[in-house]
Amino acid sequence: MFTYYTSVLALCWTALIILCILVFENNRIPREDKRLLYMTYTLVAFSALAEYCGVWLDGRTEYPGWVLRVFKCLDYTLTPAAGGTLFMQVKIYNRLQRVMQGILAANMALQFVSVPFGWMVVVDQQNHYSHGPLFHAYLGICIIVIAMIIAQFILYGRKFRHQNQVSLCSIMLLVIAAIIIQETAKDARTVYLGMTLGAALMFIHYTEFSQLAADEKIAEQRIQLMLSQIKPHFLYNTLGSIEAMCEWDPGNAKLATRKFSRYLRGNMDSLTAERVIPFDQELQHTRLYLELEQIRFGDALRVEYDIGVSGFFLPPLTLEPIVENAVKHGIRKNPDGQGTVSITSAELEDRFELRVRDDGPGFDPGGASVDRSHVGIRNVRERLHRICGGKLEIGPAPGRGTLVTICIPKKGEQNLGCKKEGSVPVGKDS
Repeated sequence: MFTYYTSVLALCWTALIILCILVFENNRIPREDKRLLYMTYTLVAFSALAEYCGVWLDGRTEYPGWVLRVFKCLDYTLTPAAGGTLFMQVKIYNRLQRVMQGILAANMALQFVSVPFGWMVVVDQQNHYSHGPLFHAYLGICIIVIAMIIAQFILYGRKFRHQNQVSLCSIMLLVIAAIIIQETAKDARTVYLGMTLGAALMFIHYTEFSQLAADEKIAEQRIQLMLSQIKPHFLYNTLGSIEAMCEWDPGNAKLATRKFSRYLRGNMDSLTAERVIPFDQELQHTRLYLELEQIRFGDALRVEYDIGVSGFFLPPLTLEPIVENAVKHGIRKNPDGQGTVSITSAELEDRFELRVRDDGPGFDPGGASVDRSHVGIRNVRERLHRICGGKLEIGPAPGRGTLVTICIPKKGEQNLGCKKEGSVPVGKDS
């Protein structure tokens, strides 16, 4: 039968488990942030359990006194640590971060050293506990931790508009109020309920207001991408090639003009797309780019396709900038300006993979930046992660050149249930 405090603990644990599920399902949260959120919820859950066990063991003479001291030690260790992880969720890297870590480590050492000597908790013959001579040191540590959390929240709030600062202060006041109620009201167990509510509200704040910054960054990247996709040199060179063809091959000049028009229209459509697009659409846009480049370079640029699967979705302008880099920084860097670009797609158990390989001179892994085109590669990588939880890897190709691997997870709603298409054999593009 549930008592008052058992019900509070059950509600806290249920809420924390739901928070973990929400974090797991949110593909827009970076992996390192997910780890921090999981750690926060775990510490809050187990610190609440430690306090519950300490209250439950109080006065139970059938258990030895050291068991009660151990659970109170865990309670006094995990509670400030849980507050510390709330502190770490505020992504401001300053000296307070190191100070907080040092305080939590010192408190842990103090608690474990105090267990055999009863410095923090004294247990009498009836197995009732009372505060030991060093308990005031623990209270001082808690006050310092709370003060640092308040300071960090204030610094963090300056990054947002005024109404967002009010919500942050409200979350902070909720947790502080829960601590004050438990310390002043008899038998009121509200600290961990308040911390659980605070963690839930912080998650809401993170997914709402903090993601606004991510959306603004994506919008900024779209502008940068739009500017980068204009590529005046590519436009001038293509138009120059078409102009020359008008003299000696009017038929192909007309065909090239049509392809160039479709390429520009595809660029604009991709830049204004809000969500993922079919891979077939992205591949067609990439083919147009390569065909226009082959008008300029002729047989010097060879293209091979091995499309094992095509029925999936990806962010717009994911493949084309990578292929463009393979031509510009790979093939054209060869001494004779000749080479091959190969494009491969494959389906794995949990993801779809795109591989773009060139047989250019490759790159120096120890160089200043692997992202050879700072706008193109970096934007593709970040948009992949934010839009569909994908990733991009760059490495040396077997033998010679560069291999870029794009991973698209199947867990996205658009890519669930995608079926494998017929394979297109490897061969030269005509």
